Amino acid sequence: MARNEAKGSYQHWFSVLCLFMDWFLWAGLIKTLGVMLPTLQEQFVAQAWLIGWMIAVVDGVIKIAGIFTRPLEVMLGTRALVTVSGFMVGASIIVASFTTNVVMLTVTLALIAGPGLNFINITTRGVIGRCFTTNYATASGIGFSGLAFALIVVGPFTQLLLDTYGWRGALLILGGFSLHLGVCGALLRSPSTDETQTNATYQQVSPGADDEETDKTKQSRLRSFKDALSAQMKHFGFSVFFKVSFWIPTVVFTIDHFVNNQWLLFYVSQAQAKGFSAYDAVTFTTAAGVGNLFFKIFAGPIIDRGLLKLRPGIIMMIVVCSFALLITPWVDLYWLMIVNAFVFFGASGILSVMSDLYTRELLGVELLACAFSWMNLIGAMLNFCLGFIPGWIYDQTGSYDFAFFILGCITALSLMALMLEWIHARFKTRHSNST
Repeated sequence: MARNEAKGSYQHWFSVLCLFMDWFLWAGLIKTLGVMLPTLQEQFVAQAWLIGWMIAVVDGVIKIAGIFTRPLEVMLGTRALVTVSGFMVGASIIVASFTTNVVMLTVTLALIAGPGLNFINITTRGVIGRCFTTNYATASGIGFSGLAFALIVVGPFTQLLLDTYGWRGALLILGGFSLHLGVCGALLRSPSTDETQTNATYQQVSPGADDEETDKTKQSRLRSFKDALSAQMKHFGFSVFFKVSFWIPTVVFTIDHFVNNQWLLFYVSQAQAKGFSAYDAVTFTTAAGVGNLFFKIFAGPIIDRGLLKLRPGIIMMIVVCSFALLITPWVDLYWLMIVNAFVFFGASGILSVMSDLYTRELLGVELLACAFSWMNLIGAMLNFCLGFIPGWIYDQTGSYDFAFFILGCITALSLMALMLEWIHARFKTRHSNST
């Protein structure tokens, strides 16, 4: 028994490794495209808003594909789904390096890499939520820190590859590295089915077995189809839409991820518009990655031990992120840019981990995978609708200052979710008292 538990614990940490690599490659892909934004503008003779929206579409499709994660996991198993998805990601980035226009690049990354990244992300987050009854914040923090490592490593590495091999060579090398995600998925082990198979191998034959079999063949085919359809629809988790406890963390999650994506896409261009060199801009994003990693390393154990309460922590991080974005137009000095990036993305990293904890606390572990899928879909819709705005503002004004100020205002809207939960709790308390 002890040996089986030890095996189980190792499998749990393999899922953390998969989540780490997925976030690393997801953020790495978006960051790579963000660093390439000026180069892609010149290559495809396109405006900033079009390239920025193209990247937002790629990220949006990544999120949309998540609604099929749970049904595919049930049909294929966790290990097969993660492994195949990992190889899909690498292959699509390699193919994208040979594209000749914006449409081909967008379609290749969105339709192949997108689903693969999201399948792995939602599957492994659901596994971690179910398996780590203790130290959940620590495990999530380690998995989410892949995003921080991507900011530290990918920005300077991409700039080096751009200068050495061009944008096609940079994508080709990133695609080859991404194939390792499939290897990480192969480390996972699907739940054992030995017991199920043993029970199904030998069945007692009753005297009336032939009659029962005849009765079964007489069942309505339409009814059987409806039963099968309804069983599959349950895996999509439509029931979460009817829960107030789903919409509360969704506000925090979607706004945080939308603002993060816009920051990743346009921060390098914003720094260059202020007069900094490309290498200075990459240094700022590296500082952001260090801040993200630093905050997550210390925040996970602190949250697990109850030293930082969940809701006050969420409020604190929202305020810090919003303030850091609001003052961006007036941050022009080198060291102030480093400090601003460090603080913003560090606080945003903690907020990402807390949003998962918040979701599990309000919905429970059984609905986690479905909730994450639909949250990603809502986030994708937000990206599709608003993802072009920072680039459009730059095309109109020649500056990203107003765009980042607006992102700060959008971040502050997350506070409405906490207020909604407080109002909902007061309403339930009054209703229970009256009855």
